[in-house]
Amino acid sequence: MANKELTYEEVWKKLSKVDVSKHTEEKMKLTYLSWSRMWNLLMQNYPQAQYEFVDFDGVPYKTLPDGTTEVITRITIDNLVREMRLPVMDYKNNPVVNPHARQVSDNAMRCLVKNVAMFGLGISVFTGMKDETLPDEAKDEQPKGKKTPSKKVTPIKAVDPTVENYDLAWADLWTQNAMEWINVHDTRDRLTEYYKTNLKRISVLQSDFPDHGEKLIAFFKARVEEIELIIETKEKEQKNV
Repeated sequence: MANKELTYEEVWKKLSKVDVSKHTEEKMKLTYLSWSRMWNLLMQNYPQAQYEFVDFDGVPYKTLPDGTTEVITRITIDNLVREMRLPVMDYKNNPVVNPHARQVSDNAMRCLVKNVAMFGLGISVFTGMKDETLPDEAKDEQPKGKKTPSKKVTPIKAVDPTVENYDLAWADLWTQNAMEWINVHDTRDRLTEYYKTNLKRISVLQSDFPDHGEKLIAFFKARVEEIELIIETKEKEQKNV
């Protein structure tokens, strides 16, 4: 007997009933559901789900005629597929031209959260928000220049070749995102690789924002200890089998 295929109605009824309120956070007077918590909840219900960041001839975003860009994600649950698109925006939610890697990555993950919401999970978060697609004079103002970084973006310290403004807002946001990434990695090797990849940014935190740096390093160590404990527990269980 063939397995019954999933239906959009079935998935919607199941995921839209998941209470995400205890997993959300407030930022700039808006309610957000982080991508890691969203994916954790989705895996609890549909562990076979797959995601994809749509590629455009080797580039992870699509460039529009005015120079602004957008990312597109695709979620697949068995035979069901939904896509979502999102403009690449700065921290003020303004579209940007010639985005750097951090902006592309952050908005791709935000797009992924909205993509999953189209299946029902976390849709309540967006239901309570102001409709961002309605006409708005401020949004209609085009970014000045095309393929040209804003002159206001000036690194405080020439530590990283990417254009980043190393101020307190950056420290808050990057530390939070880094902790989410650390929590996703499940081996010590992956944590070590992540640490080495972001060593320059971590150095900025430790030198210019010591409280953030100390918090992040402590989180690193705690995650390593957690992973080692999990491995140790599994080894003991295997010996007892």
